Amino acid sequence: MILAGGTGEELSALTMHRAKTAIPFGGRYRIIDFCLSNCVHSGINEIEILTQYSPKSLIDHIGMGKPWDLDRKSGGVYILQPTHHGEAAQWYLGTADALYHNIEIIRDSKVDLILVLSGDQVYMMDYRKMVKYHHEHGKPVTIALKEVHSSQKSRFGMVRCSPGGLVTAFREKPSSSPFRFASLGIYLFDKEFLLDILKPGTIDIVFDIIIPLLRDRKVAGFNFNGYWEDIGSITSYYRASLGLLKRRSLITNSEWPIFTRGADLSPTKFSERSNVTDSIIAEGCRIGGDVTGSILFPGVHVERGAVVENSVVFSFSHIGSGARVNKSIIDKIVAVGSGARIGIKPGKGEDSFPPIFDGSGMQNSSGITVIGKAAKISEGTYIPAGSIIEPQSKLSKRSKK
Repeated sequence: MILAGGTGEELSALTMHRAKTAIPFGGRYRIIDFCLSNCVHSGINEIEILTQYSPKSLIDHIGMGKPWDLDRKSGGVYILQPTHHGEAAQWYLGTADALYHNIEIIRDSKVDLILVLSGDQVYMMDYRKMVKYHHEHGKPVTIALKEVHSSQKSRFGMVRCSPGGLVTAFREKPSSSPFRFASLGIYLFDKEFLLDILKPGTIDIVFDIIIPLLRDRKVAGFNFNGYWEDIGSITSYYRASLGLLKRRSLITNSEWPIFTRGADLSPTKFSERSNVTDSIIAEGCRIGGDVTGSILFPGVHVERGAVVENSVVFSFSHIGSGARVNKSIIDKIVAVGSGARIGIKPGKGEDSFPPIFDGSGMQNSSGITVIGKAAKISEGTYIPAGSIIEPQSKLSKRSKK
C-alpha cells in the first residue's frame, strides 16, 4: 500500500498542480518511481496506490503500470482515490484512515503481510530483507529505521530501539532527542493483526497504531543503512536532486534500475559553443550555452550565451539567449526570456529593474528560487534569489524612473 495523497505544501509552486509523489526527479523520473521500482525488484507485484490531492499527473504517469511490468492479469498496480460506502464522501483524514477506508481491499488480498510505504521518498531498498527480519523477530509490526545526524532529528519521528531490535519509545519530530534512529515511514504488518487494529477513528499510523503498541512490545525496528531522502521541502528536494551529481549510482545501478515512463525524444544536441560540466542532461535537449552542476529534463532548450548553474530545469522549458539561471528549480514549459536573471543575488545593476510579481511572488529562506509551471519571464527581468513564482505567472521588468 503506497500512500501518495499528500498535498506537499512545503514544496510550494511544485505541488500547486501535481501530487508530491509525481514531482519530476533526477532528469527523467518521478519520485514515486523509486518505491515502485523497489517493489518490483523485491518481488512485490500487487500494489495499491492511495491518492488524494491532484492525482491527474500521477495517474497519467503510472497508467497501467507497463514501465514496471505491472500491466498483468494477476496482481498489478491499482490507483485508489477516496470513495464512500453509502455515506458522504470525504478525504482521508490521515495515514491510518486511508488504510481503514480501503480495509476491504486488504481483507480480500491473498497475502500474509501488508507493506505500507510513503511515495515521496528517494531510496533503493530490498524489502525482502525487511520481511526476513520481520519473520525472525516474530512481532506483528516492523518499522524501518535509519540513524540520522543530530541536526536532522527535528524532521523525523525519533525512535529508541533495544539491542534485540525492539522499539521501546517513539517521539514525533522532537526539537531535540537522545535517540539515534529515525523512523522512515515504512511499515510492515501481519495482515490479520492490521485488520484487527484498523477501526473507525484510527487516523494516524504513528500516533494511533505504533505508539500505543509500544506498551505491549509488539513493534520491531529494522535498521536500513542505505541512502534515503524524504522529499518534504524545497530544500530537501534541491539537496537530493543535486546530490545525484555525486551519487549517480542511485540512477545508474544496472542491478537495481529505476523504471519510469520514457520520453521517446531524439538525442540531445550540443552546439560547438556549448559548455557542459558536471551535469545530467536528458534526451531531447538542445544546449547552446553553458550548463554547470545542473540537471536538465527532456526537451530543455538552453540558447546561445545562456548560463545555467546549480539548477534543476524540468521538461520543455526554454532558457533564452544571454539569460542566467542560478540555484533555481524551473518547472515544466517555463519560458525564460533573453537576458533575464533568475536566482541571482542582488548586485550592481540588478536593483535597477526589480521584478513585477503581480501577487504571484513569494520568498523562502532557503535561497532557492522556484519558477512554477508554464510561467513566462520576459526578457531582461530580474528575479532575486529565494523567490517563488506561482504557475502560469507572467513577469516583466519595470521601466527605469
